[in-house]
Amino acid sequence: MEFILNNRKYSILNHELYINYLMVDNYFRHHYSKYEYDIEFDFITPLLEKEKVDFEDIMEGTEVMEELIEKEELNFIPAGLQIDEMENGNFNISYQDMAFKDILVGEAIPLIIALSALLNYRPVLSLTQIEEELNHFIRQFRMYNKENMQ
Repeated sequence: MEFILNNRKYSILNHELYINYLMVDNYFRHHYSKYEYDIEFDFITPLLEKEKVDFEDIMEGTEVMEELIEKEELNFIPAGLQIDEMENGNFNISYQDMAFKDILVGEAIPLIIALSALLNYRPVLSLTQIEEELNHFIRQFRMYNKENMQ
């Protein structure tokens, strides 16, 4: 999948986007979030119901996700999102008055998916709560990666 933001072209393999959705779904579904939200991506559920997951299962889920994107029923990039690449290759991501600095390449898409999910959550959340949750998300994401890299 390719998308243009701030006059810059970005790309991600579709199955990688699906895996990013899986990570964000896991964050909310298993209550790693700071607050309780009923956020689950329905197109992820069939994968979670499998006893054993293989690459073909990921590809099947990816096809479902692609169809949702084509029908414009799924969009992970909120209008007004700003991404600026830093000299070190990391990103500054901002939305309205929220700013997330020095976001690693592997954190950017999950952060944007989580932002979009929180913006679409009902009842509506304040931007302050969304920013607080996303800062928690980044800390959890980094802590998980640090623990699994050792």
